[in-house]
Amino acid sequence: MDIQQRRPTPRGGQQPQDQRFFLILLMSLGIFMLMNSMFAPAPVQEKPDDKAADIVEGPQRDAEAEPDIPADDAGTIEDDAPARAEHIALGSVDPAGAYRMLLTVNNVGGAIERVELSSDNFRDLDDRSGYLGQLALTDAEGGGALVNYVGPGTPAAEAGLQVGDIITQGIINSSASSSPASREQPIADAHDLLRLLDRARPRQTISLIGNRNGDDLSLTAKLRRQPLDLMRPEAENVRLHSPNLAEEYASVPSFFVRLKSVSGSNAAAVVEANRELLEEPWTVDQRDDEAVTLRQRLPKLGLEVVKRFTVVQTPEAERKNEAHPSYHFDISVELRNLRTESQTVAYELEGPNGMPIEGFWFANKIGRGDGSFFGDWGSFGLRDVVVRFVDDRLTQFASSTVADGDVKPMGQGRPLAFAGVDSQYFASIVIPRKANLTDVRTAEVRAELATEKLPNSDQSRWQNVTVVLESEPTILGAAESDSASVTDDYRVFAGPKLPELLQAYAAGDDPNHTLHDVLYYGWFGWAAKPMLWLLHTFNGLVGNYGIAIIMLTVCVRGAMFPISRQTAKNMVKMQELKPEIDRIAERYKEDMQKRSQAQQELFRKHNYNPAAGCLPLFIQLPIFMGLYRALAVDVELRQAPLISDAIRFCSNLAAPDMFLDWSAYMPQWMNNGVGIFGFGPYFNLLPLVTVALFLLQQKMFMPEPTNDQMRMQQQMMKYMMLFMGLMFFKVPSGLCIYFIASSLWGIAERKMLPKPTPPAGGAISPKTSPVKTPPSSNGAAKAKAAAKRAKGKKRK
Repeated sequence: MDIQQRRPTPRGGQQPQDQRFFLILLMSLGIFMLMNSMFAPAPVQEKPDDKAADIVEGPQRDAEAEPDIPADDAGTIEDDAPARAEHIALGSVDPAGAYRMLLTVNNVGGAIERVELSSDNFRDLDDRSGYLGQLALTDAEGGGALVNYVGPGTPAAEAGLQVGDIITQGIINSSASSSPASREQPIADAHDLLRLLDRARPRQTISLIGNRNGDDLSLTAKLRRQPLDLMRPEAENVRLHSPNLAEEYASVPSFFVRLKSVSGSNAAAVVEANRELLEEPWTVDQRDDEAVTLRQRLPKLGLEVVKRFTVVQTPEAERKNEAHPSYHFDISVELRNLRTESQTVAYELEGPNGMPIEGFWFANKIGRGDGSFFGDWGSFGLRDVVVRFVDDRLTQFASSTVADGDVKPMGQGRPLAFAGVDSQYFASIVIPRKANLTDVRTAEVRAELATEKLPNSDQSRWQNVTVVLESEPTILGAAESDSASVTDDYRVFAGPKLPELLQAYAAGDDPNHTLHDVLYYGWFGWAAKPMLWLLHTFNGLVGNYGIAIIMLTVCVRGAMFPISRQTAKNMVKMQELKPEIDRIAERYKEDMQKRSQAQQELFRKHNYNPAAGCLPLFIQLPIFMGLYRALAVDVELRQAPLISDAIRFCSNLAAPDMFLDWSAYMPQWMNNGVGIFGFGPYFNLLPLVTVALFLLQQKMFMPEPTNDQMRMQQQMMKYMMLFMGLMFFKVPSGLCIYFIASSLWGIAERKMLPKPTPPAGGAISPKTSPVKTPPSSNGAAKAKAAAKRAKGKKRK
């Protein structure tokens, strides 16, 4: 059995105090709701049966009543010679090449094992090890690692590595001054080479020593960043959050075919045929750099299944244009009747699985839901199922709902526009290619788990879901007749969720049925889209999205300057009036109505509006939410670094800053980001800087408490700031940059104002205010004594 490439586990402005309290409370509750929503526990599901036995209801005949094959066909249909298991490469992973992706097709099962995107704009964000290429390594006889696959455009291919080479020694050359002997490792088996590659880093070179057909072999390859696996064996995703479970986790390929029903054959024969389709090597008929034809003959059923996979090239002039519609590959499924009598056949095509779960410890994804008012508040996962039928809206099903078996089969005679799996920044969507959009070629669409259900309720967002397309039963004419075969064609979009790119893919070339609706910003899309336009514009000017966010902050705070400055003035005025407010409160302890009237008169006299401080909050809240949604949806902000992607810190503005890896010292549940104290595998610096600036503003500009109530309010606000630190710990670093820049602006803005001074005269005139406090008897006696002394001095 091939040993798949192992992935390492994740390494681990100022306002009055009452309004400020309301601001902090509202923001904290909002962040808490959005980023720490609770998910209902999912029941543990037993391991699903073998995919080969997943035969749904269909027109099957009794096994005893009818034989599998008519007697006149039994001796005429011959089986093919056994095929050799192999991997077939389509396309290339060369960033400068003509292909957007590299497809690895496994003829065992006749399906896709892996899809790697070639663009440098879309790299693996979890795996920072050096990339040599997927090699499908196995243990070589006599020791060493046997290479069974070399993908075009990989560093291995560029170095000249070939299928059949045996690697017995590897040397990582980190620098010219380092001793090769200190980095070399003997390769006794495939796992040794994988462990060596896990320690390597991009831009390092690795020397591979071994033999080729009995001759000595020595090659040197320069490693680079890991490309993004848009589809891969699910065990590699499970290893990120559950290393122990991954060791025995069974993966399945994408886009395999199984039979639904075959007239004239019993259920046991169909089950055995499905086992052969999934577990036996298919015969490779034709192949080139961008297409392959696979064939599996089923003599007991008198059928032959043929599949073709084709990738497309990108024109040279469009290779730097990510929005060019070449992020797809085509699949055709052909059924051929080998019998001398007609047969009615239906099949199922299972869709993509093993989509990325990058950022699983912090990411939150929303969806459209079922169209109800609260549809997008559900617990959507990192990989959800999307389905759209002709002249209907797009429907999205959360991974947890699919895992619980709560999604009913869909279709039943309605023409399908498209269906697939949607992740946070990428999607893989199957679009049936039909002569007419309204043709019905799919009898039913189901949302299912592709692999074993993850057992814990806190893993519900990480379930591996897929779609199953069941064909309409088709009558195949007798062998050699014109109607002896039927072919269904599918186009599979597999790429980033760029708006222009999604708009270019449509079912039946109908502009009303494009993939654009897969992109969803939520309720604050009206704020996110203009902000994205500004961010992309600023990035086009300065070439850095971190600086673009700062420029956006300057624009927002600059536009708000008259309002925020007036708010700051109100804060200063509030501090000036605080002694008078305290006197009013002392005088009217028992009469709240008179106290309120006196305060209102005081505010009117000094032109102070206590409600004005809330206005900046209501202006900035949509901006905050819009930026948060933009970072969570826009794929161009994914992998956008503040400094450089050569270092981990702030290498992705759509993720936490990941200042320090502390995963080795934390339990697995904390590294997985489970619960409010699930901080993830990294210590994040920017959230602490953000909260520290909030506390600094509070300390610098909030007046000293003059009573117990005010002291208690300020103490509560300090605790609320600490609570916000918990809520902010896993927010995107781009959002922290916005808050840091906004806080620094607010501090500078406040420093421009004069310090608060008491009202002129030290008290409010009794002619204009009824709140003058009479002097105490002790104070009156002191005043009389002072007057007598002054009078005596004048006489002298």
